[in-house]
Amino acid sequence: MQVRKISEKEFEKLSAPILFENKLTNRVFGQISIEGHTYKFSWQSDEVNPVILSIRHGIVLIGIDVSLVIFNYNTGKVLLELSLDYFFFDAKIYDDFIFVISELEIIKIYSSTFEVARKYGLPDFIEEIEFKHGRIEVKCAGQDPIILDE
Repeated sequence: MQVRKISEKEFEKLSAPILFENKLTNRVFGQISIEGHTYKFSWQSDEVNPVILSIRHGIVLIGIDVSLVIFNYNTGKVLLELSLDYFFFDAKIYDDFIFVISELEIIKIYSSTFEVARKYGLPDFIEEIEFKHGRIEVKCAGQDPIILDE
């Protein structure tokens, strides 16, 4: 899997499917190449890089800014596309779920169907999330740790 930033001109010339973009606000452009398949996407924040998470063979998650997409890179089919309410922070797989972590919310997604199972609002900006022994512990700025209900 290879991800690289490209110029806006390269982005426009590249004849590859677009995973996500916002023509009004995007300033950074990228392409991802996986096993001979290439896709392009763009985002706003030039100080952060996209998070790429391989879910299983053929299925990849990309998250940056307020955009998230889960897609099958062999077929190009988008399995889930979310416009997040808060800036994307990270994504983790635990048990049979994908946890999409934004600054003030965690979204729990079934890894088999890619449907949203639950959303957890956070009292302040997330600092850390730990998965241990069937528990999910979240530490937010200036708060005591929170245990998420499953």
